[in-house]
Amino acid sequence: MLLFSRRNLVLLIAGLFIASAPPAFASGDGDAVPGDTKQTTVLVFGDSMADGLWGGLTRALVRDNSIKLLRRGKNGTGLARPDVYDWPAALPQMLEQEPPSVAIVSFGLNDRQDSFFEGRRQHYYKTDAWKQTYIERIEAILKPLADKKIKTIWVGLPIMRDPKVSKDAEYLNALYADVVAKHGATFFPLWELSVDENHEYTSHGRGSDGRLRPFRNDDGMHFTMGGYDILARELLKTISVQQLARVGN
Repeated sequence: MLLFSRRNLVLLIAGLFIASAPPAFASGDGDAVPGDTKQTTVLVFGDSMADGLWGGLTRALVRDNSIKLLRRGKNGTGLARPDVYDWPAALPQMLEQEPPSVAIVSFGLNDRQDSFFEGRRQHYYKTDAWKQTYIERIEAILKPLADKKIKTIWVGLPIMRDPKVSKDAEYLNALYADVVAKHGATFFPLWELSVDENHEYTSHGRGSDGRLRPFRNDDGMHFTMGGYDILARELLKTISVQQLARVGN
């Protein structure tokens, strides 16, 4: 399992990755554009955070074609409510339709609630039974990806403006990091990328030009377009590490 802090990730990239040839993009769901390098298919799925990350990656890679991004995020979904959308049931077919080399996963924004099964309340939020059921659903996402040897990056939740929501995000992040570690995937934390110099919530972040720009959405949970662009730059470094790891195996 690879667990990167922002600093360690930058150091790793500096030692292993030549930035003169950045990762590239075909189109979200269209045909690939032929190129000199073998195209890597990256599946981006999960809730609205995943969809925002897909947008940031798309904008970062718009002129390139070595990475093909598959947009499979579904707003308003998660792992606590399979009666809304059953991700563990849907994922295997998704992987068969267009097999990816890398998967980027993000859940949690909609999971601060009781768990349900077949339309009925199953367990109350944060009870031991809820925790066990939720862990099983995380594993149900990771297992088919591991079985197909798909390099997987599980994106954690950022700090939130509301302290209570933030505490829940920390709780869920701890579950993700632990389970991801056991399944050989990469946990990509957003927490340090979304705080200020005092490690507190901030509504603004620095763009590639170094200027402060609006970073978080008005709801205090999602990111702005510019915020997702900043996160996408960091994710692309991790994808490059995953590509190197694949070549080395």
